[in-house]
Amino acid sequence: MIVSWRTPVISAIFVLTLAVTGGEATESYARDGTGCQASGCVTQQGCVPRYSQYTTVLYCQRCVIDRCRSLEPTMPRRICYHLTSIASGQRLAAVENYDRRTSQRYASVLHTSDRGDEEDHDKWHLIANGRGHDYYIRNFRTGEYLRVQENNFAYLAQGQPVDDSFLFKPHLVDGSWSCVLLQSVCYGGYLYGERYSASTNFVLMTRDLQRCYRESLWRVTSVYC
Repeated sequence: MIVSWRTPVISAIFVLTLAVTGGEATESYARDGTGCQASGCVTQQGCVPRYSQYTTVLYCQRCVIDRCRSLEPTMPRRICYHLTSIASGQRLAAVENYDRRTSQRYASVLHTSDRGDEEDHDKWHLIANGRGHDYYIRNFRTGEYLRVQENNFAYLAQGQPVDDSFLFKPHLVDGSWSCVLLQSVCYGGYLYGERYSASTNFVLMTRDLQRCYRESLWRVTSVYC
């Protein structure tokens, strides 16, 4: 039987063509346990499957193809606010500070080194009420709302706001939240902090800004809850 020398050459060309084009070749992936990674070759187009239009079996610099993307939704971090007295550097906070006569809890002011700061009791939500530019002030940690009463004290109240004693109108000095007056919508007075000792401190309301103007100024800064 006569065998032409052309036969092995043609066969070799056919095999090489399949290897180069990969037209009918099956992708050969080395997947991890979750099926997220596959073995590929480095090309100018990036890491691609080994048998593809971009590469050949003659030379392959191995790389790993990540075939999975995280499906877990990324929740945006919520924004809270620090309300800091410009005069004293103390922050508005919700801590264990009770009015013995009524068993209501006073709103307090704390230095940043106090324990309330570590427990996030000095972080607040400012919630627009939908009419005008008035806000409810709710504590992030306890869920209590700030409110003022006729005795000029600011208290913390559970449950939903029921009247305008929970509402405050911010007056931006020079148009900036870095210097704000917080006015009670119900009584017209302005909030300020009064600290007598490490265990005795209050947030009060004054109608006399000439006497308590600097004490009534607050700096509102955003922080993550």
